[in-house]
Amino acid sequence: MVNLQELQDLRLGKLGTAVSHWEQTVRKLTALAHGDDGGVNAADFAAKARAADWKGDNATVTKAFTTKTAAQFTDILTEARSIHAVLRDAHTALAGQQRALKAAVDRWRGEKIHFDIQGRAHGVARHADNSSSVEPVPPERLQAAATEIAAILEAASEADRIASRALYRHARSTHDFDETGYRSLKDADRVQGLADLKAALQLAAKGPEMTDAELKRFNTLIRQHRDNPAFAENFATRLGSVGSLELWRDLAGGPHRGPRPGNARADLLADTQKFLGTTLATASHGTSPAMASWKSGVIAAGDDRLGAYGPYGFQVTSALMRHGTWDTRFLTSYGTKIIEFERSNPGHGGTKNLWNLSPQQQLDYPRNASPLTAGDPMHGFLQALSRNPEASLDFFHGETGGRNGLHLISNFDYLVDKSPESELPRVWPTDFNGKTPGYEYLGHALEAATLGYPHDAANPQAPTLGTSQDAKERESRLTLMDRLVGYYGSSDTIDAQDGIRPSLARMAAGHIDSLNYSVANFGGSGEPSGRDEVYEKDRYHLKDFDRGASRSFLRALASDPDAYETMSAAQQLYATSMMASTGDATEAALIGTQSVYMHGALDEARSEAIGKEFADDAERQNLELQKQAAWRSYVTSAVVGAGVGVGTALVTGTGIGAILVPVAIETIGGAVETQMETQMMDWLQANQYDNSAKAIESLDDARTAGENRAMIPLLAWAESEGLTKQEVNSLSRTAETEYGNGRDFTDTDNKK
Repeated sequence: MVNLQELQDLRLGKLGTAVSHWEQTVRKLTALAHGDDGGVNAADFAAKARAADWKGDNATVTKAFTTKTAAQFTDILTEARSIHAVLRDAHTALAGQQRALKAAVDRWRGEKIHFDIQGRAHGVARHADNSSSVEPVPPERLQAAATEIAAILEAASEADRIASRALYRHARSTHDFDETGYRSLKDADRVQGLADLKAALQLAAKGPEMTDAELKRFNTLIRQHRDNPAFAENFATRLGSVGSLELWRDLAGGPHRGPRPGNARADLLADTQKFLGTTLATASHGTSPAMASWKSGVIAAGDDRLGAYGPYGFQVTSALMRHGTWDTRFLTSYGTKIIEFERSNPGHGGTKNLWNLSPQQQLDYPRNASPLTAGDPMHGFLQALSRNPEASLDFFHGETGGRNGLHLISNFDYLVDKSPESELPRVWPTDFNGKTPGYEYLGHALEAATLGYPHDAANPQAPTLGTSQDAKERESRLTLMDRLVGYYGSSDTIDAQDGIRPSLARMAAGHIDSLNYSVANFGGSGEPSGRDEVYEKDRYHLKDFDRGASRSFLRALASDPDAYETMSAAQQLYATSMMASTGDATEAALIGTQSVYMHGALDEARSEAIGKEFADDAERQNLELQKQAAWRSYVTSAVVGAGVGVGTALVTGTGIGAILVPVAIETIGGAVETQMETQMMDWLQANQYDNSAKAIESLDDARTAGENRAMIPLLAWAESEGLTKQEVNSLSRTAETEYGNGRDFTDTDNKK
């Protein structure tokens, strides 16, 4: 395995020179073999040898030797081309991964994260603003950093492994030249995968009888070829649909009890689940008749028990779906079948009893759920959706029913909507503490659907908007977000689905532009006031979520401290970019004062929640208000392109990790120096507020801090535009009014 230091220090000059030399060698051998330059060549020599009138032994021995020798020039050329292709692609791959590593290390350094020689991530405590207090790097950012670096090192190691094995194959033949070769590194990977297929199948045939050493070898084979379509598809189809599921059922624990956590076998099985799941996910993208049959067979086996009292096929498949990126059409068909099966079996006592696993059966390593919820196949399926935004979006817009006596219902209504009007909502299994882990997975899948990138992306990239198809998909995401805004309009609704709130906050931040647009419609004044032009509705593809629904949604979310911080950071960054990008001073002022209004709404929602939560505990209430007053040092990393006129900024340092916030910056790919960064971010850094404990002396500071936060984009813009003191004074008075109006917007108890 290539480590971080090795990839950083890798000098590719000699490899580049070898590529160049082999390219020249191929040209020379081509001339010798085929005579492209008109000179003496093996092809002509062989033709003349075959046409000559040989006599005696020459006719049998010499002629055969001569023509075979001439043919060797073709084999020499084949081998030379193969070596050149492998070296060329290895150089390209390693150089690319080296660049990716440098970019990633530099980017994470901006978040005070560094790496050791093995690529493990470590956080450097960050100073909060200008004070002496520090904030630790959020653990989810450390995990994201480690995951990204690990993926880069893994890709570099794979390129090195494939190239080394391919070159060794050529080098080990000492008396002959290969008649076949590789067209590329990818081709070498394909051939090597097929060569290892027999060994992998032989080990799989042993199932749970594999020794630990054999299981480790099996894991190595499927890890090395988990992204190799030739290996994955042949492996899956050779095992068969049911055989693939039975393999994991038997390895994981049935019919005997699986190993306890911490056991060496359990650690090996965790790797098996990960790499087997990823391998089958790769196979699911295949389009051959054999793979089509495999996919339909897996779905058909879903409602069958695998063995007496064994798990359902859905349960085994979903356990494997926790890993890898599965095919879109397969996922949507599979999810539809799960819902149809659940709806067809109400007599089981609901999903809790339907999906119960026997005490002897374990399907997940390491154990990550209560026995009461571990068998729910919706968990793994939703995790698969969270890594496939296209499938997730299609699924939540889809329906199930229409046959087998089931009337059509919306997948959204079945999984999300628990209102009294909702028809046949799903009853989610709960653990011994009454918690429902499925809601967290539901939130992750909805994130992928509404934001357009995988939930667990270490370095998320927003979808492009360059084509009509991109715009159509954007509209579909907005339509789904509109339904979510309308449904999650109260804290009670959100709290009833424990674990979904962080995802909703990320979705709100990702659509902060449309939320601003929706709120800027007092009394239906949006159209006559030129709202579409100010917010550039068509350019940024915005949607009106309804002012009242947006108010309820923002109020419900902002009552939570982490969600409040997330949306406050997103609002500040969005407004800053909008004001920086517009060329019209009047429009910039309107955007700025509307942003102040939004901050007022968020601040009121959070303050009111604190008041209600600690109504009888003045000391705790004071403490929570002081926390709200404390200025958080939000960090912005590279602004990245997401289509013409649209960009996103990665925001970190909030309570729930990184989020992508839409910004009004026109870029053409990659990190760029922008007007926002040069004019606005410098001002923000120079005008941070003291976060020390001494600065917090009264409850009024909570409101003061909110007002300061709300005014930063507006004052930064005023300074960059060179407004006079009188103009700033007038702008501030307007902003103060708007801040109060914003607080009134989300105020439910009429307390000031």
